[in-house]
Amino acid sequence: MNRSLTLAQKLWPAFALTALALTALWAWRIVGGLPPDGQLNLVPVTTVWGMHACVVAILAGLGATAFALREVLGRRRLLTALAILVAGYLACGLAPRTTRILFDEHLYMQIGQTIAHTGRAEGANYARVEYGQYEMYNAWVNKQPNGLPYLLSWVYRIWGVSDDAAHFLNRALVGVAAACLYLGFALVPWSLPVGAGLAAALLFMFTPLVPWWGHTVAVEPAAAATTAVAFLAACIHARFRDLATAQGRPATALLLAGATAFAAYFRPESLLAFPLVAAVLWSTDDRFIEDLSAWGALVLATALAAPNLMHLWAVHTENWGAQDGRRFALDFVGKNLHSNGGYFFDSQWFPVAGTVLALAGLVWLLGRNRTAGVALGVWFALSWGIFIVFYAGGYYYGASSRYAVVSCAPVAAFMGIGAAALFGVLRRVPVLCYGAAACGLINWVAGMHYVPTLSREAIEAVADVDFVSEVARTLPDGSLVLSSDPCMWLLKGVNSSQFYIVDTMVRTNMTELANEYPGGIYIHWGFWQNAEPGSAVNVARLLAETGAVEYRRAQSQAFKMGIYRIDTPAAYAHFGGKAPVQRPLSDLDFRLREAREHLAHPTEPAPAK
Repeated sequence: MNRSLTLAQKLWPAFALTALALTALWAWRIVGGLPPDGQLNLVPVTTVWGMHACVVAILAGLGATAFALREVLGRRRLLTALAILVAGYLACGLAPRTTRILFDEHLYMQIGQTIAHTGRAEGANYARVEYGQYEMYNAWVNKQPNGLPYLLSWVYRIWGVSDDAAHFLNRALVGVAAACLYLGFALVPWSLPVGAGLAAALLFMFTPLVPWWGHTVAVEPAAAATTAVAFLAACIHARFRDLATAQGRPATALLLAGATAFAAYFRPESLLAFPLVAAVLWSTDDRFIEDLSAWGALVLATALAAPNLMHLWAVHTENWGAQDGRRFALDFVGKNLHSNGGYFFDSQWFPVAGTVLALAGLVWLLGRNRTAGVALGVWFALSWGIFIVFYAGGYYYGASSRYAVVSCAPVAAFMGIGAAALFGVLRRVPVLCYGAAACGLINWVAGMHYVPTLSREAIEAVADVDFVSEVARTLPDGSLVLSSDPCMWLLKGVNSSQFYIVDTMVRTNMTELANEYPGGIYIHWGFWQNAEPGSAVNVARLLAETGAVEYRRAQSQAFKMGIYRIDTPAAYAHFGGKAPVQRPLSDLDFRLREAREHLAHPTEPAPAK
């Protein structure tokens, strides 16, 4: 070990402790002195800067280890990883591009739009989006972590705000997760069957729920991918430890800190990436507790994740939809265990062949490499088990099958080890080997029967999303749409607001609002008016009071959608005020009509200038 590296190892813990001390001071002196609303107002800025810091740490650590990684992995493995990434992206094309969560996916996209334009991670209750500009008039802080919107914001900056950009990102992240599994297995100093990494990557990308959710904008594929990146970072750090002293490199520790902290920004339970990393480091060397660089990585990762911790704390009083306020309880274990455990055996979401391979991998690890088995077991237990005690954690619960995606990577790891181990045994008897492979392939393909389909729940979402997309192209420039989901309209470049934000202005000062939006003021009758009677009553009353004029109407089964213009003569008569002058003296239609009338009646005096 050379002198500069020894000096870096000595300075690294001090650097990490300084970062944590400054973070603690910030939390104590600034955040701690604010009321709850003040803390919530900090979230849109601090979370974005926290993720900026994570990305800088990842890129700096990766850049510093790039040449060493290239030397260890070799060109063949790197090209294989690239091919896996592309294959993972393409595999998601087996599923239809759609929206499956009403309408959280559009909310993620819209927050990404806000970050791209303002640098603040917040949703828009009312915003103006015209001519490439973005003005936020009324914002709110979403309770979910902002990791996926942050990534979307970078894609939007380069590609522009579009559904294509958002779906491209999630598909690419599936490929990233698969490639990280492969590279992690190639680097981690575990004794594993030959081909386990490649098998794990392929089985992950073809786990039926992965492409099914990978072709949406749900956050779970991104959460799985960033946790896989943290796993890879732990494998890299373990691979480049000094075997004599058990000390890791500061550069790989920096990568590890950034990747672990960044993973925590994607879902609330993504903080469990911390024990996963610890388990991997322990499994590779039982002297890991002596590794000062690893402790420095833990300390720095805690500092980098602090803005996300503040975000979670600021919204900890919200019930997350739990009717009785109980989000986690042992009472939910029975029903959730029946659903989430049955996932591996009832052939509804997951092929039984995969369960057989995973069990084979577990048996191999118990016999050949128990420490690796413990590390992968921790990953599975945390990513799968956390939903057992969550009130909405059962896969049967609406669109909650997406939660299974979070645990697909460790399951694929077990499956990959099992597949490689079985191949090593059965290849001596080709008939058994290929016969077993044929049986597994038949079962696996049969288990993917739902991948090219839409679920019943998705039908209503798709109908409303498609309706908005069609109407948005036809609305005049300068329009304003009042909607329960302004995020959908803002993403299409149409000004939009929640009803309650401008309801008072509609009723008391329609003239000013119409002057502000000469393209017209419209109401969107969409999903929530079909689903919530209270909302339907209020919106229908406003439509009646304004004498709303139908602009576009559509229906999907019993699901009715409509767009109505409400800046009408009846609205001014009912609420008071005067319609703004729509035809100035220089207007083409006005002047042409006037000229034709003069030509038809030439004896009348010429119009005044």
